[in-house]
Amino acid sequence: MTIEEKITLLGGTNTFYTQAIPRLGIPSMKMSDGPLGVHNYGPTTAYPAGIAIAASWDVELAERFGAAMGKDARARGVNFILAPGMNIYRAPMNGRNFEYFGEDPFLASRMAVSEIKGIQGQRVIATAKHFAGNNSEYGRLEVSSDIDERTLREIYLPAFEASVREAKVGAIMDAYNPVNGVYMTENNHLNSEILKRDWGFDEILMSDWGATHDGIAAANGGLDLEMPSAAFMTLPTMLRAVRTGKVPMATLDDKVRRILRMGIRFGFFDHPEEDTNTPLLNQETRHGALQAAREGMVLLKNSGNLLPLDKNKIKTIAVIGPNAYPAVIGGGGSSLTKPFDSVSYLEGISNYLGTGAKVLSAVDTPPLEGIFEKSEFVTAPNGAAGLTGEYFNNESLQGPPALVRTDVRVDFHWGDGSSVEKGPVDNFSARWSGYFVPKESGEYTFYTNSDDGVRLFLDDRQVINDWQRHAETLNSYVAWLEAARPTKCALNTLKWWAAPASVLASLPPRHLRAAPRKRWQPAPTP
Repeated sequence: MTIEEKITLLGGTNTFYTQAIPRLGIPSMKMSDGPLGVHNYGPTTAYPAGIAIAASWDVELAERFGAAMGKDARARGVNFILAPGMNIYRAPMNGRNFEYFGEDPFLASRMAVSEIKGIQGQRVIATAKHFAGNNSEYGRLEVSSDIDERTLREIYLPAFEASVREAKVGAIMDAYNPVNGVYMTENNHLNSEILKRDWGFDEILMSDWGATHDGIAAANGGLDLEMPSAAFMTLPTMLRAVRTGKVPMATLDDKVRRILRMGIRFGFFDHPEEDTNTPLLNQETRHGALQAAREGMVLLKNSGNLLPLDKNKIKTIAVIGPNAYPAVIGGGGSSLTKPFDSVSYLEGISNYLGTGAKVLSAVDTPPLEGIFEKSEFVTAPNGAAGLTGEYFNNESLQGPPALVRTDVRVDFHWGDGSSVEKGPVDNFSARWSGYFVPKESGEYTFYTNSDDGVRLFLDDRQVINDWQRHAETLNSYVAWLEAARPTKCALNTLKWWAAPASVLASLPPRHLRAAPRKRWQPAPTP
């Protein structure tokens, strides 16, 4: 291989693929988010949360769970599934706890090993994540997990160590966060000394998407593959670093061998990954997901043998809360799956009881998607519909905008860029400004929903300030507005990498004033 070809392999492409080298017959390898199902490439089976699998204490179930996801991946031609998640449930405020296997290192390691064996038994590479100390989604690039060596070895690392030594996991993903002040993608102690030297890991160490900050430091710190693209381990940077000795040629060769080794070990160079004999809508895996959900339910106490309820004696059931209807599939983010079909609590209870009982639900606010579609903003008090959008080629709204346009709706999923021709692609910021003219007086709720930073101003007063790099986060602010009086609105957002855009919406007061007696409505007809 030429040195240029070697360096090309170190960065991903098209968000979820490795680079191909056609001259040498090296194919591009396809990835999919996990860990609760094949997140990408259309509808699929949605699996229970990792914490539910752990609650079963059933290692055979965990292996079947992994095998089912592996089959779903093969049916879609996926080479890597970014699963399982195995960080320790160390801090209750961590936004990804539901993906992981709980707070016990031994239990987490047993579940992880079994799931990896199940996935890789289907000729799909499992990716153990997020290595290591991933204790917070909020401010995940700024909050360092400062952990002494004994605590690392006894609590944070056992599940990863078992995944390497016992399950021979094909890939590990470095987390966003620093550990002891050093970004994981540059953390030589954890990546090179512990993972690769002490445990003998000779497979692929990849970055989380956008977790790399310095190409040379990452290369020397143990990182093999930068995802979703070579933003820092670029050809010019790495070529210069190798030629000047800042990155030894042996280090580069080791990374290339790891990537090629996994492709050969799993047969990706010789056989097509897509399994045309396995259906996309797989009844076997659907039943497996249902069984896993059932096994994860634990009844701690049943005073007076109250349960199970006798449906022949039930007259009325009230289903209360925002998750009652429609169905909520998972906790969001990269683990979210789009199932072929979903049944909400409200529908499931109504279907089970049939006509023998009355099922009522508490009407809450409508789904946010509907609010975003219906919210009406204007560029000026008597102006056109929409907001004036200014896109900046930096993260701080500085200098002249690279693009100015009117956006009728501020509701985007940007993927690898702003979806705007000639607009910024990554690491940019945007500002939308305009007015909201209420049709009636009352309390209005303004919502923002963003992956990364967001600020909202009403009449030049900052009412939401969440200027952090984080996973998708919903914020809201309630304001009393007078009918027909234009309210000046401004929304700033920070886009750090491929992520949903900020969305802005207002909820009219009529949705907030229903009397309690009137909130009960019959369940929708199944």
